[in-house]
Amino acid sequence: MIKKAIAAVAALLATTTVGSAADLPAKVLAPAPIWSWTGFYGGVHVGAGWGTTESTLTGASAPGLGAVAFTFPFSQNSRSGFLGGVQAGYNWQSGWAVFGVQGDFAGADINGTTPCVVFLSCTTQSDWLATVSGRIGAVVLDRGLIYAKGGVAWLNSTHSVSAAALLGGGGGLTQITSAESTAWGWLVGLGTEWMITRNWTAFIEYNYIEFDTRNEAFNIAFAGVPAFTINAALKNKLSVAKVGVNYKFDWGAPVA
Repeated sequence: MIKKAIAAVAALLATTTVGSAADLPAKVLAPAPIWSWTGFYGGVHVGAGWGTTESTLTGASAPGLGAVAFTFPFSQNSRSGFLGGVQAGYNWQSGWAVFGVQGDFAGADINGTTPCVVFLSCTTQSDWLATVSGRIGAVVLDRGLIYAKGGVAWLNSTHSVSAAALLGGGGGLTQITSAESTAWGWLVGLGTEWMITRNWTAFIEYNYIEFDTRNEAFNIAFAGVPAFTINAALKNKLSVAKVGVNYKFDWGAPVA
């Protein structure tokens, strides 16, 4: 009887051990999630922009009088506002390093007005910003990414000059001339991004952008005065801070 009981216990222990061993490989070999940055992505962002527009008068001309060249600092306009838009790009990860390229487009409402030459006011209104940049980053804390970027940018702005309306009666300001231009320039930036899930990421980023000098002609006409043209050199500098989210597609990315 005792021998039968011992045999039964031994059989039970053997069965339990075999069952546990059968479960062990599945637990040990189950793959951990692969947090890969490789792949195409697209998303949206919102943010704020602030900067300056420096204006320098470079000459004037009038019908029948010819042109006169000169240099006269006109104004420095500080401006700020909001922007929002979309971005898309591709990342490639090799070990801890991540390389990528990205394009952005944002609608903007970045503007500012400053006094210029006694009774005049100068206004700059930027309506859109586009950038193309390369990125290089490092993976931190498994799911995080810190990166630097550099590239080119385009900014569309309208520059206008207004005069005190009381010159012609009434109050407030009356626009007397304006010119629209799209300037290009270079950008540098820093950012950090976090992989919320395998496909969704969130980021925060800062960019500094400096644009080339644009030479614009402003046509001016007052009642009773012959029309004339003022030439001005305009230079924009802009800082942008933004936050956003991206959706990463798994095309070409490692499969977990």
